[in-house]
Amino acid sequence: MGDKEQWYNNQQLFEQINAMSKDFVGLRHEMQETRNMIKKYNGLREKIDVVEGKVKKIEAITEGKKTFAEAIRLWGGWLFALITLAVLLVDKF
Repeated sequence: MGDKEQWYNNQQLFEQINAMSKDFVGLRHEMQETRNMIKKYNGLREKIDVVEGKVKKIEAITEGKKTFAEAIRLWGGWLFALITLAVLLVDKF
C-alpha cells in the first residue's frame, strides 16, 4: 500500500463508528447498573452498622443483668446472715 491509499473506505469507517457507539451505549447501561448496585450495597452496609450497634447494646444489657444476678447470688447469703444476726441481737437485748 502506498501512503495515499486509504486503509478503510467511508462505509467501513461508518460501520465501525456505529459498532463502537452501540458498545458505548451498552457500557453506559452496565455502568448505571453497577452504580445502582453500589448504592444498594452502601444502604445495606449502613443498615448493618445500625443493627450491629443495637446488638452490642442488647448484649451489654444482658451481660449487666447477668452480672447483677450473679452478685445477688454471691452476696445474698451474707446479706441474709447479717439481717438475721441483727434481728437476733435486737431480740436478745
